[in-house]
Amino acid sequence: MFLTRIQRYIILQLLSGLALVLAVFTATILLVDVVEQLRTVGGDVDLSPINAVGLSFMKLPGLIEQTLPFAILIAAMIAYSRLNARSELSVIRASGLSAWQFLTPVIVLSVVLGLFSMMVLNPLGARLSNQFEQSRNSILITGGMRVDSSREDVWLRQGDGNTQIVISAQSVDETGQIFRDVKMLEEGRVYQDGRPTDRYEFVRRIDAERARIIDGFWQIENLTENLPGRPPEQMDTLAIPTDLDPDRLLDRFTSPNTIGFWKLPGFIRQTSQAGLDSSRFMVRLHGLTAMPVFFTAMGLIGAIVCLRLSRLGGTSRLVAAGALAAAAVFFIMQFSSSLGASGALPPLVAAWAPAVFALFASLAVLAYREDG
Repeated sequence: MFLTRIQRYIILQLLSGLALVLAVFTATILLVDVVEQLRTVGGDVDLSPINAVGLSFMKLPGLIEQTLPFAILIAAMIAYSRLNARSELSVIRASGLSAWQFLTPVIVLSVVLGLFSMMVLNPLGARLSNQFEQSRNSILITGGMRVDSSREDVWLRQGDGNTQIVISAQSVDETGQIFRDVKMLEEGRVYQDGRPTDRYEFVRRIDAERARIIDGFWQIENLTENLPGRPPEQMDTLAIPTDLDPDRLLDRFTSPNTIGFWKLPGFIRQTSQAGLDSSRFMVRLHGLTAMPVFFTAMGLIGAIVCLRLSRLGGTSRLVAAGALAAAAVFFIMQFSSSLGASGALPPLVAAWAPAVFALFASLAVLAYREDG
C-alpha cells in the first residue's frame, strides 16, 4: 500500500487538526466580513443580515485560499505536538520509522491541498469574487446608490505588421466600450527598397473627447487629427478598424486574483498578442503552480519545530521560531511577486524561488537534525 498504518494514523491526526483550524478560520473570517459588509454596504443602503452573510460567503473561498498555507502550518504543529506530548513519536521512532517516513503524511497532504487550491479553490474563488462584485453593485443600485465602475488611466495598444497604435484614455466605462479623453499615436512601418524594416515612423496623432468600440471599429467623436507638416484638423467623427474585444478589455483592467487558474494561460496569450504587459498575470500563474511546493514547505516547517522531545524543553521557542519563519516566507513570496509583476524579476523566478528555497531549507534542517 502507498501508506503504512502508522502513516494513515498520522494523516488522520493532520486532518483533524486541519478541520479544527479551518473551522476557526472560517468562523472568524465570516464574522469579520459580515460586520464589514454591514458597515460598508449597509452604511449606504438597507442591508439585511442575511444578504450580508450571502455576500461574505461569496468572498469565503478566496479568503480561505489565502489563509490555507497558515492552516496547514498550524495543523502540522497541532498534529505533531499531540503525537509528541503522548510519546507516540518516541514509540514510532523505536519501531524503526525514520523522520522521513513519519513526515511523509504531511508532505502528501500538503501536495494534495496545494493541487486542490490551484485547480479547484482558486477558480471557484475567482468566479465567486466576480459574482460578489455584481451582487454588491446590484444591491447598491437597488438601494438608490450610484455605482461608478469605470476604470481610469487606461493604456492599450493594437496593430498588425504595418501599423501600431498606442491608445491612452482617462477612463473607460463598465462595459469596456466607451473611452473618454482619448489620445491615439499611430506609427507605420518603414520600408526600404520595397522591403519592410524594423523601424517605425510617426503617422498621426488623434485627440478625441470620446471613442467607442462598435462592430470592430473605433468610433471616434469630437476629435483633432494631427498629421506631419499639416495644421491640426477638427473632425466630428472618424472610424478606425480594431481587433480589440470589449469583453477582453474588461479582464485586462481587473486584478489577476479575479481570473481563475484554468483561464489564465489563454488570457496571458491574448494579452501578449495585443501587445500589453502580462507580467503580473504570468506571476500569478506561476505562483499558483508553485502552491504544492509552498504548501509542502509550510507543512514541514510546522512539523519540524514539534519533533523535539517534550521532556527536553524549548518546544515553545521552536514553535515561535517556526511561526516567524513561515511568516517570513510568506512575506518574501509577496515581495518577490511584486518584483515580478513590475518586471524587476522574471515571473518564473519571482514565483518559484521563495517556495523552492523554503522547501530546501526545511529539508536541510530536517536532514541536519535527524541524520546528523
